Amino acid sequence: MAAGVGLVLEGGGMRATYTGGVLDAFMDAGVDLLYVIGVSAGSNAGGHYVSGQRERSHRVFVDLVADPRYAGWRSVLHERSWFGMDFLFRTLPDELAPFDYEGFRASPRTLVTGVTDCATGAARYYAQRDHDPRWFVQTLQRASCSLPVLSPPVLVEGRPCVDGGVTDSIPLMRAIEDGNQRNVVVLTRNAGYRKPPAQLRQVGRVLLRRYPALYAAMLRRPAAYNASLDLVERMERAGSAFVLRPVRPLVVGRMERDLGRLEALYRQGYDETMARMAELETWLRG
Repeated sequence: MAAGVGLVLEGGGMRATYTGGVLDAFMDAGVDLLYVIGVSAGSNAGGHYVSGQRERSHRVFVDLVADPRYAGWRSVLHERSWFGMDFLFRTLPDELAPFDYEGFRASPRTLVTGVTDCATGAARYYAQRDHDPRWFVQTLQRASCSLPVLSPPVLVEGRPCVDGGVTDSIPLMRAIEDGNQRNVVVLTRNAGYRKPPAQLRQVGRVLLRRYPALYAAMLRRPAAYNASLDLVERMERAGSAFVLRPVRPLVVGRMERDLGRLEALYRQGYDETMARMAELETWLRG
């Protein structure tokens, strides 16, 4: 058990399959971090780590992706969302890939998840131990994975919210503010990546006309994301962050459906983490 060390999980849609492999490697090696924070799909993978469900990430990010309810035009017609949110946040956890709600509630680990408030354009954070576990998964994590324009907002305590990655894609600063001066950070982009300036089309502005603060946050996102990466890299050089990121070039996109590519990315996350496990264990003891 590594007290005072946080675990920070970037989102990235299906790129978080890499994170699933990383966290399964953690569970196999007995890496026990008590504070976990993630946004979007990073929060989903983090939930499996907190509930102690090894291989659930593989089930969710790889095995069931071919189901037509997972994503596509069927979901657009029925839910106004490219991803099948009812399927992902109700059918999967309750039927096809049962989520251990009780283990999640009773876990000694804490999962913090961020969402973006549509009305204010600001980040909001919630900890699983303060809320009903079913609400946390089916409402909060659903909101954190709801991509603006591609998914409708989700009401979180009466406020419309979307993807936490809009405002805090790599919530390292929040982990520090919560008392973790040293952090393990799992990224879903290769080293050296920087997000280019936003190129939001006019249609996006029209669709988000009810939420001008959210639109403004989306315009700010590249600069905020790159600033977070700068912080990650400064802390990595200083020795206060241990960073796991894909070493081999990424070929998986945010909305990837190719099973072969997803399987390879999961395995990449697992293998690259195991290859650095001795280094990580030494860093954790420091």
